[in-house]
Amino acid sequence: MARILVIDDNSEILDLLNLALRRNNHEVILSADGQDGLAKALAERPDLAVVDVMMPDMDGYELVRRIRANPSIAQMSVIILTARGQPVDKSAALSAGADVYISKPLNITAFLKEVEELLGISKGKKEATIFPVFSLRGGIGRTTIATNLALLLQQISPTLLLDLSTNSGHCALYLGLKPIRHWGRLLRLRDNTLEKDTTIGGLFLAHTSGLKLMAAPPNPLQGEGFSQEQLTTLLKTLRKKVHFIVVDMPPVLNQAAQAVLEEAQRTILLSGVDHPGIQTTIQTLEVLKRQREQFLLLFNRVTPGPQPPAEALRRALRLPIAAIIPYDATQTTALHRQNPSALSNPQSPLVIALQTTIKQLLS
Repeated sequence: MARILVIDDNSEILDLLNLALRRNNHEVILSADGQDGLAKALAERPDLAVVDVMMPDMDGYELVRRIRANPSIAQMSVIILTARGQPVDKSAALSAGADVYISKPLNITAFLKEVEELLGISKGKKEATIFPVFSLRGGIGRTTIATNLALLLQQISPTLLLDLSTNSGHCALYLGLKPIRHWGRLLRLRDNTLEKDTTIGGLFLAHTSGLKLMAAPPNPLQGEGFSQEQLTTLLKTLRKKVHFIVVDMPPVLNQAAQAVLEEAQRTILLSGVDHPGIQTTIQTLEVLKRQREQFLLLFNRVTPGPQPPAEALRRALRLPIAAIIPYDATQTTALHRQNPSALSNPQSPLVIALQTTIKQLLS
């Protein structure tokens, strides 16, 4: 059972949602305007707020912005309801900080399903498959690969992108999102908080594609971040919420990285094609002998120049190669425009290579 706050100036909608949510064993708090709704959110600390857009004293967008700006309730999950069904309205809702956008007239069955998905309480759900994108060498497009891979997997099934950078992660930037919520807030809470679905779900950022992002803290961390035990617990909770989890890994073998590699089904080991890049990959494989069978090699060329033969790379590393991504200057341009190639240029070499990689990941 969750505690759910419904804010709508339409009494019929309030009655309808009150009845539907109570029948599903939720505790319901009702409010007919934005100011009162914000006060109740602060006083009652619900797990989820359902917010109408069109209200007389404060519209739903402003209400959600105020919720996200208040540290005591910022991690609350939020659904926005609106009679406006255009793409620009969905974008406005998600930009304000909503997790889910639902247009009226309401389909109660679909609404309740969204509530369960958001709260992570759906029954009989298969746990998500975890795909880390990993390299101990920086500057070879790890975040580019992780972001585009997650967007492509989202086209198949609900996906979460987890940015584990401890040095100001860039996944939110690449997706055009502001990291107003991030996993850094969990470090200040007790360890058992990592097991609470409602707390974790409230930290997600929503992209217009439907992809969910758990962003990294915008400022570099002073310290280690998650312990191995903490991140294992967090991953267990996250796996209940989506079908795929793509992890943008830090370029280090810290406790958090070890936890992800232990939990992953397949790991994309990203490598450069130059001698230093190949040497780093060989040394990584030497250190991580136990995980060797779960690695899938992906080469990414980030500078122009001749490309080594695939067979020579395969012999040097003694692992199957998912793909070799040729140099493509538009990779950086697309990300700087906050419009990744998976969405803006589906025929690009990067996207074609990642589609091939996905087939191998899911085979």
